[in-house]
Amino acid sequence: MNKNEVLKLSKSIFEELRRRDIDSVISLISKELKKEKTNKLQITKTLLLNSIGKELGKLLTKEEWWLERLTELWRKSKRDEKLIVISALGEISKKDYKNSKQFVLNLLKDISDWEICDQLALRVIVNLAVQNQKEIFSLMHKWIKSKQKWIRRLTVATTPPYIRAEKTESKVCLELLDEAMKEEDKDVKKAIGWALREVTKKDQKSVLEFLQKWAKIEDKNTKWIVKEGMKKLAKEDQEKLKSIIGD
Repeated sequence: MNKNEVLKLSKSIFEELRRRDIDSVISLISKELKKEKTNKLQITKTLLLNSIGKELGKLLTKEEWWLERLTELWRKSKRDEKLIVISALGEISKKDYKNSKQFVLNLLKDISDWEICDQLALRVIVNLAVQNQKEIFSLMHKWIKSKQKWIRRLTVATTPPYIRAEKTESKVCLELLDEAMKEEDKDVKKAIGWALREVTKKDQKSVLEFLQKWAKIEDKNTKWIVKEGMKKLAKEDQEKLKSIIGD
C-alpha cells in the first residue's frame, strides 16, 4: 500500500467514523488489509497500520467527536484496529491532552497483551507525560501497584521513550522504577530491565547507585532485574554489582 492509498483509506475510515458506523470501519480495514500480500512480515504490517493511524489522527485532531467514536471503535476492535487507534491517538495526544488522557483511563482494563501495551506507552502515554509530568507520573505511581500486569507493564514501558524525550529526568524515572523492583511477572520484569538500560544511557551514575542499593536485597526477582538492568553500565560497574549479588 503506497502513501496515496494510505491517505485514501485513512479518509475513508474518517468518514465512516463521522457517520458513526463502527462496523463499517472494521469491515473496511479488514477488506483493505486482505488486499496486501499475505506473506508480508508482521513488522511490515505493523508499520502499515501505524501509517494509517497517523494519517487518521491528523484528520481527527480538530473533531469534537473523536473521543466517543474512537472509544466505540476500540471496544469492538481486535489487534489491527487497536494499533490504528493507538497510532491515531499518538497524533491527537500531542494537541488534546485532556481527552487523550480520558481515553487512556477508559481503556486501561482492556489491555491484554504486550504489543498493545508497549505501543500505547511508546505512542501515547509518553506524549501525555511530556506535557504534564506531575499528573501523569502521579497516575503511573498508582498504576505500578495495579493487580493487572499489563497496567504495570504500561507504566514501566513509558519510561524508555520518556527518558529519550526528557534526557535529564532520570530521577523521576528511577523513583517510579523503585516501586517495581520486586516484580514477579516475567513480562513486567523484562520491561523494567529495558527501562533501566535506557535510563543508563542518560545517567550511568544514578543507575549504578540505584542498582547497588537493590543488589543487596535477597529476592530472586530483584536480582534478576538488577542483572538485566545493569547491561548498559561500564564493565567495571557490572562487576561491582555482580560481587554484591554473589555471582
